[in-house]
Amino acid sequence: EAAKTKKPKAKKEEPKKVKEEVKEEPKKTKEEAKKEAKKAKSIELQGGVVAEVKKEGAGAGVKKGARVGMYYIGKLTTGKVFDQNTKGKPFWFRLGAGEVIKGWDIGIVGMKKGGERRLTIPAAMAYGKRGAPPDIPPNATLVFDIRLVEYK
Repeated sequence: EAAKTKKPKAKKEEPKKVKEEVKEEPKKTKEEAKKEAKKAKSIELQGGVVAEVKKEGAGAGVKKGARVGMYYIGKLTTGKVFDQNTKGKPFWFRLGAGEVIKGWDIGIVGMKKGGERRLTIPAAMAYGKRGAPPDIPPNATLVFDIRLVEYK
């Protein structure tokens, strides 16, 4: 009987050590994952718009109704660039007023000055079934690399 009780105790102690070792390794990977998440944090927004934060920016986040000045590169999922404005005068519009595609009105809210995001915008939040001939085909998911230059 004494031998029987000793064996389970020994078995219980050994797995504990293994568990402790295993616990330490995921902590490291979780910390690494957090660092990676800070570098490129993806947020799924309304309508399936995905905003991948490339650079946080500084100051208060921009709100609907603000006039925003943006630099951007618009691409199809194939990588083909269909539109861009990356230097000189930024592209200005009123956020949330329907002056741009819905995916922009949704994906830019909360950005900070100097912030950069990659927006992946499903067709329903972009140009839909019609597309925008000749550059944007029907039902196209669009990818925009955007930078909030300024807002008022």
